[in-house]
Amino acid sequence: MQEFLHTNSDDIDEDIERYRKMVTNDKELYFDVHQIENIFEFYLEKDMFDEADKVLEIGLRQHPNATSLLLKKATSLSDKEKIEEAIILLSKLARIEHSNPEVFLSLGWNYLKKNNTKRAVENFNIAASVAFEDEEDILFEIGFNLSQEGLFKEALPFIEEAEDKFPSNENVLFELAFIYDKRGSVEKSIACYNKLLDINPFSENAWYNLGILHSRNENFTKAVQAYEFTLTINPYHSEAYFNLGNSFAHSGLFDKALKAYHQHVSLSKDVTLTYQYIADCWEQLGNYDMAIRFYLLVTKKNKVNPDAWYGLGSAFMGKGDFKSALQSLDQAISIEPLSPDYWFAHARCLYELNKGDDAVKSLENGLNIDPTETTAWIELFRLRMINEAYFEPENFINELLNNFKESPSIHYLATYIHLKYFKDENKAAFHLKRALELNADGLNVLLSEYPVISDNERLTSIIMNGRVSK
Repeated sequence: MQEFLHTNSDDIDEDIERYRKMVTNDKELYFDVHQIENIFEFYLEKDMFDEADKVLEIGLRQHPNATSLLLKKATSLSDKEKIEEAIILLSKLARIEHSNPEVFLSLGWNYLKKNNTKRAVENFNIAASVAFEDEEDILFEIGFNLSQEGLFKEALPFIEEAEDKFPSNENVLFELAFIYDKRGSVEKSIACYNKLLDINPFSENAWYNLGILHSRNENFTKAVQAYEFTLTINPYHSEAYFNLGNSFAHSGLFDKALKAYHQHVSLSKDVTLTYQYIADCWEQLGNYDMAIRFYLLVTKKNKVNPDAWYGLGSAFMGKGDFKSALQSLDQAISIEPLSPDYWFAHARCLYELNKGDDAVKSLENGLNIDPTETTAWIELFRLRMINEAYFEPENFINELLNNFKESPSIHYLATYIHLKYFKDENKAAFHLKRALELNADGLNVLLSEYPVISDNERLTSIIMNGRVSK
């Protein structure tokens, strides 16, 4: 707190008027340190920096050893990017003012400006050690400002010490939670917010931030609870409604998600993304007409949103309108040609419109971008079997195995081909084992595309052993 706030305002006005007369008369008058500080702050607050510097020069001429004025001088030098001069001045002051934390804080900030983090932290540690009754504020100030500079590793010890010594300080807990989050310690961050809520259960920001962390951990039940508490405290928190909608959607509760999204729309101006999520919810609920309605709203607001065009295409496919779907997917691909999902959906539309050769090309385009999509490989194989009179499945799979030796998707495809088309259980078993070793997650795709695999005792045994070993 600046000292002049405790001074009679009439006295300050008199000091400033006296200083102005002195400047006009060009005759230096005496001012005590406190008066100089008041006049200096007056000009500083009015952004009259040259005049403030003149006041400081007069003060230091009259009081050359005044610590408070020397600190202001150092700050002025630092503001003018004269960092070395500021450090020299502060270093001299530090040899005299051994127990003044402001001196070491200022030294620390100047070393930080020089990117000398090590020396900065050394001085911050000294400042904290001599802070005494100001220790709580100074530990927080150091940690907060280091955090603002992105120096989370350096900030953490100061904020942890502040939390250890002053566990009821809400600002400290907020900052500690923030730093833990930035350092990837989400569980520790969650624990901080829970401590904070034990102190202040009506902290809107704590509940909201807790919801974000639970969402990131994919614990959507707890995220929903956190956002609902946020909205109990502040029913007009638009972003809490938006995130609540996301959490419901991730939980498969699309009806509830829709209600939350509509609340967000009623409170926010930027709703394009919300309309897109509303459309997706309607699509998930099988109401393709409503989905199309909202996707069209999005494309009108933003004609170059590829995901909205893709969603629109998906909704048209849900209705069985593959011609309209193809037009929408063409738009999506023209905006973002490197999305494999767009190409795979494009291939499906072409197939449904009896354009098998074009569907093959679209599948190949998608697989060139993402060769890990097992379903697409199986679809490509099926289409080429149907459309190409002289297609050689053995040459096809051998070439792929040559090019993608370590691809689980290709080994799952080889399992499918060798069992279904060549009736070769040995090779199917070999490739299934290899696929499971590389990535067991792809198994569900294979079983979905070719469920009769589960009727084969040998392959079922490999699948069971693979799951147990994982």
